[in-house]
Amino acid sequence: MPTTTLQRTTFTTSREMDFVNEKELTAQTGHAPDDWPIVIGKELVDNALDACEEAGMPPEINVKVTPHSITVSDNGPGIGADTVTRLLDFSVRVSSREAYVAPDRGKQGNALKTVIMMPFVLDGNAGHVEIAAHGVRHIIDIGVDAIRQRPVVRCREEESSVRIGTAVKVSWPDSACSILDEARARFLQVVAADYTFMNPHLTLSVNWMGEQTSVMAVDPAWRKWRPSDPTSCHWYRPEDMKRLVGAYVADDQDHGRDRTVREFIAEFRGLTGTAKQRMVLEATGLARTNLSALVNGNGLHNGKVEALLAAMREQTKPVKPNHLGVIGRDNLMARFASVGCTMHSFEYRKVAAEDETGLPFVLETAFGWLGDEAPPQRRMVLGVNWSPGIVNPFRQLGSLGVSLDSILEQQRVGQDEPVTFLMHCAAPRVEYTDRGKSAVVVHGGTDQ
Repeated sequence: MPTTTLQRTTFTTSREMDFVNEKELTAQTGHAPDDWPIVIGKELVDNALDACEEAGMPPEINVKVTPHSITVSDNGPGIGADTVTRLLDFSVRVSSREAYVAPDRGKQGNALKTVIMMPFVLDGNAGHVEIAAHGVRHIIDIGVDAIRQRPVVRCREEESSVRIGTAVKVSWPDSACSILDEARARFLQVVAADYTFMNPHLTLSVNWMGEQTSVMAVDPAWRKWRPSDPTSCHWYRPEDMKRLVGAYVADDQDHGRDRTVREFIAEFRGLTGTAKQRMVLEATGLARTNLSALVNGNGLHNGKVEALLAAMREQTKPVKPNHLGVIGRDNLMARFASVGCTMHSFEYRKVAAEDETGLPFVLETAFGWLGDEAPPQRRMVLGVNWSPGIVNPFRQLGSLGVSLDSILEQQRVGQDEPVTFLMHCAAPRVEYTDRGKSAVVVHGGTDQ
């Protein structure tokens, strides 16, 4: 019998390793490795569109796929070096979307981090990504410290010819070449085509292994709700407002400042005027008060935050659904014609309303027949907030509790029919059914 006992040591393992394994990346993105080429293209195009819209310019995006890389470049203002540095800290979430309630394309909060890690996870030994902007190329190499079980990120800088916009190049490992080859058809549909249906202001060029596809913007002046537009307090529930207040207070603490409540409310739609700000502050007793005054111990003073939200709502009007952005009949007709639909068969429907919680939404559908000579295959263009889904995001529709596929089958628009069908929903708050936000539940109005 042994005469000694094991004195166990309590080890500390970095949670950063969550980003360097296939299972966790699959959970975070909502997609298995077979879909990762499309995930990379989609996330980078989403970021490029947002950047261009924030700068108020019609987006021009170029996508290039070679056997060894996926590159997306845009004509936006260019990503800042400090943002690149923060992206490489895998112990924190870096996002300008996650804490706000708005009709944003992406609210995952860590999408670019997952994209940066994908080459390493696929290769198993090393990963390589390049981000170029403002004349600087950030060359990022990913490895792993097997002893400490944490990713090792090395970044060096060199001069770049990219002075306008941002170019992100994600290296693709030779060991996963079959995944890239097999993703071609779906990549071209989602990235090279579906985005142009949902974004009339987009000029897009896609080069897949030398095969070039270019689509000019239908309406370069088309407008939607932009990421830089003030959000509406009517979109926030009390828990959403607490999350935003907490995020601002934490950020202020990190940067050695303490904004006032007046500065906070001035960022909301309808509250930029001093008269309305004064009425909100008088109603809540928060005049000449810093936002940190809403902190209560390690949390927030729930009553004060809820009273502030109620007063802000009292002084503002809800956003009308159409102000979110409408793709529109004419823009969709142009796209449907470009893919060969017979225009006498084209149908368009729009529902602009509020759901049962009072949130505005715009639901647009369009249909076109491709003719007897077309292959017997239904084409689906489906998306939320101007970003197409990699898979059907509409698992459940409204109170009917049924899928979009089943509804289309009932309407004799089955998978073997030569038709193109589009469904797009714009809403400031979307209920997702998975961590990767690949599936949504649309409430209210869809039964119409």
